[in-house]
Amino acid sequence: MLTTAMCVMLALGQPGDAPSPLVHEGVPREHDATIKGYFGRLDLRVAINDLITPEALRAWHMDLAKEPHIAGTEGSARVVEKLRAGFEGLGLKTEVWDFYPLLCEPIAAELEVIAPERLTLDLAEKPVRGDPDSAKIGFGWNAYSGSGEVTAGVVYANYGTKADFEKLAAMGVSVKGKIVLARYGGNYRGYKAKFAEAAGAAGLIIYTDPADSGYMKGLVYPEGGYANDCCIQRGSIVTLPWQGDPLTPGRPATEEAERLKESEVALPRIPVQPASYAAANEILSRMTGEAVPEGWQGGLPFTYRIEGGDELKVRLKVEQKRVVKKASNVIARIEGSTYPEQLVIVGCHHDAWNNGAADPLAGTIAMMECARAFAELEKKGERPLRTIVFAAWDAEEFGIIGSSEWVEAHRDELTKNGIAYINLDMASMGLDFGSAASPSLRRVIADAASSVPQPKQAGKTVLDAWRERTKTSDGIPPFGDLGGGSDHVAFLCHAGVPSCSMGGSGSKGNSYHSAYDTLPWYWKTVGTDYESARMVARVTAQTVERLAYQERLPLDFAPVANDVRAKAAVLKEKTIAASIYPPHTAGVAASFDVLHKAADQFEQAWSEFEKSNLPPHAANAHLMRLDRLWLTPEGLPDRPWFRNSYAAPDEDSGYSSWILPGINAAIARRSEQMLADELIRVKSTLEKAADVLRNGLGETPSSAGQ
Repeated sequence: MLTTAMCVMLALGQPGDAPSPLVHEGVPREHDATIKGYFGRLDLRVAINDLITPEALRAWHMDLAKEPHIAGTEGSARVVEKLRAGFEGLGLKTEVWDFYPLLCEPIAAELEVIAPERLTLDLAEKPVRGDPDSAKIGFGWNAYSGSGEVTAGVVYANYGTKADFEKLAAMGVSVKGKIVLARYGGNYRGYKAKFAEAAGAAGLIIYTDPADSGYMKGLVYPEGGYANDCCIQRGSIVTLPWQGDPLTPGRPATEEAERLKESEVALPRIPVQPASYAAANEILSRMTGEAVPEGWQGGLPFTYRIEGGDELKVRLKVEQKRVVKKASNVIARIEGSTYPEQLVIVGCHHDAWNNGAADPLAGTIAMMECARAFAELEKKGERPLRTIVFAAWDAEEFGIIGSSEWVEAHRDELTKNGIAYINLDMASMGLDFGSAASPSLRRVIADAASSVPQPKQAGKTVLDAWRERTKTSDGIPPFGDLGGGSDHVAFLCHAGVPSCSMGGSGSKGNSYHSAYDTLPWYWKTVGTDYESARMVARVTAQTVERLAYQERLPLDFAPVANDVRAKAAVLKEKTIAASIYPPHTAGVAASFDVLHKAADQFEQAWSEFEKSNLPPHAANAHLMRLDRLWLTPEGLPDRPWFRNSYAAPDEDSGYSSWILPGINAAIARRSEQMLADELIRVKSTLEKAADVLRNGLGETPSSAGQ
């Protein structure tokens, strides 16, 4: 079966037949000396840029964003079939990988002001003229909410972060038995629910505030791209010490899998409901308590209050059904010619809260177009040395489930042979390129960006524009640290595969998880030219080319030492401020200084290794070990599923990154013994890494690494 995207591509002919005009505006460059660029085949890199076209990206987009496709629904099954047919139409070996997670179905939701007067609040977006898909998905809901009905007074909790609930307690404000009202932002929505429930709240309403995503940011939809007054952010609220299916931690959720009982899993118990700022306005404007503290005021045109007062009563009802359902990842691959067991993986989820034009499909289409480019190269005899895997994940929106289940099923293989995972979730949202990445991948991504023209800036590369925007005179521009929130988590944190996310930002708007995440919204807000998607697909493909086609792996570990030193300095100050003293050590400062010295030793060993002339195969064997040295069999403290002691999502927001997470956890818990143990762990890992490099040079390893 040919999808719309495939029909359009056939009509276009072979995209590589005629060079793109942008390719010949002085780019791509063979390398950028200031980032020690990798010399490779310039003709192959030019061909990659030529093969990726806006027309094909638009065709993929129009085909995949035709209808709502929440995981576990018939719409999602149709998208899975389109992806399967799309990959097979490219000539790729394709597998539909089914799994059976615990998902949710919304049954009903009601929100009312009961007193001082009765008022029913709308929980669904209004249709927008010119956007026929804008009102097809019904009321908003938060997956895994507890079911129940409660009528109670109200307490406003700002963003509902851990610090916000601690602030309420310090002010003597109790949320016990109350309905908490919190705005989106500051942390993953699941932690808002977790902290509210732990504080004794009877229910939670999470709303989008105009100061964060609405009219205070810019013009609202349909005039602009920001959230209008009835826009609602849906989303999962599960928070567990593992990612993936709630009932099968550490093992794939096959149809016959042994499952935990729901009663054994800390899923939310209280009803939780997302709302618009029009609905929140009706509650907040009737509150009569004390004014909020500094920093808690939102964008509605009145003073926000902490408590609703005795007269204000709100009724909240949520009914959901939790059920094990089939979901499907779609996996395609191009087999490597020389090292077929080694995997370079590009992925993005395909499930969405509605049509998903931005989230996730702005990334999915870049992944599909990247696959098309390499499929065309293979047809012309340009086969990669290593296997390239393209993966469209299901049920990401319910808790990063599809990718996590696949990683759990292939963990040993990935830990041994995973070269890199590239995540493209919601990746094409503007022309400002950026990336969060494992240290070992940063240089290769920057080098890839030096081979791609910056859209609408003649003669400049994506790297040039990235440097200018970040005020980086030369070298590698700043990268973010990977935290939580998307499909890289299992690869990086469970299997130890170096990972990155990349994408373009800068568009003026946000339809996140709302009924307005549609093609008309995307075209109005991001544009119809698909230059953002082409830029992202090109940088992705250039990165893959360097990782999959070159004999020596272009991994760079110099940033590890810098990162450890920088993070250690920050963590030392936090430890001193918290008056935490690790036992049996020479004191806080001396304990952290040990990490600096270990980082210096590793940096010296890396410098010598990088200058060596080891044969590629021998060098690669040592390079692939370094990221894996951070894996711990027992996992992080109280989070055994998270096995990477270098990076993990933090424990209180779910999105932010903890570099050296064991030390961060020890400080957060004020555990002096844990801090001492984690300092030893990090020091030992750096010493072992230095020894791996010295062994590669034939030098005698240090005794510390034995």
